[in-house]
Amino acid sequence: MKKTREDLTQGSLFRHLINLAVPITFGYILQDAFNVVDMIFVGRLGPASIAAVGMSGNLLRLIGVFSLGISTGSGILVAQYLGARNYAQANHVAMQAILLAVFCAIGVGLIGYPISEIGLRTLRIKDPEVIRLGTTYMRIILVGISTMFLSMTLGSIFRAGGDALTPTVVLIFSTVINIVLDPLLIFGIWGFPELGVAGSAYATIIGRGFGVCILLILIWVGRSPLSLRHVHFQPDLIEMLDIFRLGIYSSMQGFWRHLSRLIFLWVIGPYGKFAVAAYTICMRLRILVMNPGFGIANAVAPMVGQNIGANQIERAETTTRIGNIIGTTLMSGIGILFLFFPRVFVTIFNDDPEVVRIGIKYLQFLSATFGFIAFSLVLGKALNGAGDTFTPMIITLGSQMGVGLLLVILFSRIIGLNGVWIGISLSNVVQGISMWLFYRTGRWKTINITNK
Repeated sequence: MKKTREDLTQGSLFRHLINLAVPITFGYILQDAFNVVDMIFVGRLGPASIAAVGMSGNLLRLIGVFSLGISTGSGILVAQYLGARNYAQANHVAMQAILLAVFCAIGVGLIGYPISEIGLRTLRIKDPEVIRLGTTYMRIILVGISTMFLSMTLGSIFRAGGDALTPTVVLIFSTVINIVLDPLLIFGIWGFPELGVAGSAYATIIGRGFGVCILLILIWVGRSPLSLRHVHFQPDLIEMLDIFRLGIYSSMQGFWRHLSRLIFLWVIGPYGKFAVAAYTICMRLRILVMNPGFGIANAVAPMVGQNIGANQIERAETTTRIGNIIGTTLMSGIGILFLFFPRVFVTIFNDDPEVVRIGIKYLQFLSATFGFIAFSLVLGKALNGAGDTFTPMIITLGSQMGVGLLLVILFSRIIGLNGVWIGISLSNVVQGISMWLFYRTGRWKTINITNK
């Protein structure tokens, strides 16, 4: 492999955007595909195992927002310092981000390990087998959670330097290892120990671990956008605080987003298992549609960051405009398919007549808002790239936990289940418009971290 730093302050914006967005999107799709394969293997162990992994996964995703904060903060700083041609400082930030990821992972593991069972019980799980299996699964993941933190942080550093391909290739390698180890460790094939649900957790940690080792080697020897070979291996609390300060709001944004989904599910619960199943299916379809939006948005962030660092404000603004057009067009196009052919997509997951009927109605409401979701994703990441992580967090909090939750509760009492779908859909519209209105103020153009 060769040195992979890409100067995003020069050359074709469209080419840079596509070169970054395609690997990132593929990575999201690959991760979704792996989650399906993993659940297929675990599913053969029985309902208790599925429930244990599913519930544990929801709690671990809430914990994972801390790694999102570190990766976001480090990505912003690295991109802007690279754009300013301050390579020594970019290398220093990368080292501090890696150390911060390790320290935070250790802290999360030490706190989370002893209270894993308590966390599962807060979800009102009463089945003792589900609690036992879920506790085991969570504790194994928490012991190796540094692999999650480091994987996200290193991936963000590579993308900040204009290289999205390398972390995606490494992700493919990690996923293949994970998929191969899943049946071996879950069912005890070829002399491997039969570990059940615990085997799935071990396979995940080992797969991630291999990927992290590869990325660390590449960044150490300089076969990456940065090189840590000559960087002092010493904690810098001031730099860590800068990373944390930028990233904490992204962590909170992710937290509010996940929490709102759980609360919406809590409101839907009394309508019965068919409504819950329909909601779950449509949320899975929503995630699939958002993958290209995430890809475009996460390509826009480092491009805006590097150009802000280089004081090329107009180029940063043009990047956002192009990303917004591409993201909105893609997601709106898929939304049109969902709007006119909802039955086709819902029945892929379940063919129960009642689930399909409810799912069709929700998907039609939801699909009409995909363009607004694209606005929120792309413009939010553009603001992040400029160094503003606070505003997207506030907009997400107000739209999802404020407007969305209020409308869902109010409309559900007036209209019934359809009121829930309307409330959720309107929260997406409010979030997209709010993000666009703030972006249009242009305040983000004055945020240049490298000048402070």
